[in-house]
Amino acid sequence: MPVGARPSLVLKAQERPQRPAPHPVRSLCCTTGGIVKTMEKAKVQQYRWKLESSRQDALLLLGRLASETRALEADSPQDTGDQSIGSVAKESLFQQTSQRRRLVRMIEAALRRIADGTYGICVACAGDIPRKRLEALPWTDCCLRCQEIAERELESEPSPQAPTGRIPWQRAG
Repeated sequence: MPVGARPSLVLKAQERPQRPAPHPVRSLCCTTGGIVKTMEKAKVQQYRWKLESSRQDALLLLGRLASETRALEADSPQDTGDQSIGSVAKESLFQQTSQRRRLVRMIEAALRRIADGTYGICVACAGDIPRKRLEALPWTDCCLRCQEIAERELESEPSPQAPTGRIPWQRAG
């Protein structure tokens, strides 16, 4: 460099320090510091908020279902028709309550996976769960392929109420 010349601030292309390319598919889980394989922190946070909102809604509905069940139990039907209607209503409330409790358990499991840093990873094959699936069912723990396999296996299992062998039928009388 000549005397009195100012050093150039512009570096030649081969002299520029190479920065590693940003890796948007890996980020740290905000609660535990674990690696979330396929999502950024902001996206995981959005799923967490969505899950917490869904859990709150499900818990509110469970409270309403419980109060409806108590109201049905307080009513004492007079005739058999009223008893039948009351029985069907109780069965319906029981089914809705069971479904909501199952949903709350799945939501809480998804929130635990977020805390563990494993949210968005299929529990069966350890592959990534597609974002579209997580958008539709944020509490899911399986990719679509593994879910379909599990459902096919469930369908092929014999019902516990179904007889395993043939029942010899006899005529009465």
